[in-house]
Amino acid sequence: MDPVRIEEKPALRLIGLRCRFRNGRLPDSNAGEVVGPTWGALHPRLAEIDATDRSVLYGYTWFAADDPEECEYIAGAPVGPDAEVPDGMEAVETAASTYAVFEHHGHMMGFGDTIRAIYDEWLPNSDYVGNGEGDVELYDERWNMEGEGSVMEYWVGIKPKS
Repeated sequence: MDPVRIEEKPALRLIGLRCRFRNGRLPDSNAGEVVGPTWGALHPRLAEIDATDRSVLYGYTWFAADDPEECEYIAGAPVGPDAEVPDGMEAVETAASTYAVFEHHGHMMGFGDTIRAIYDEWLPNSDYVGNGEGDVELYDERWNMEGEGSVMEYWVGIKPKS
């Protein structure tokens, strides 16, 4: 699996719901049981977020500071710097970074295969390493919940190998 493109992206502020899960690359990961319900809880509350673009949603994953086998995740909408955070939600900011942009096609049930292809095949054999800034999921008009024909982008923060 190769990236669709390598691209510089600015920092992105998101407001949404946060969860924590076992790293999706581990055999005992609970990402599937945790992330889906987080999105399910966010959807009825989207109108509470003063989004700058209502045609897209983002997921943002980063390693937990206290446990390298755990990840933090936010399902959210893009907002401006002064957007108020609704009760029970959180705001996070992604880093401005160079990203390898991949596409996941189809149902989320196959998303783990996409992640493994990126991290176990492409990244080790590329001219890049992960930059530790976290990964971004972009859900736009190409995404549908049914899975058939769906496309979502997965952005991996990278830097050149030294």
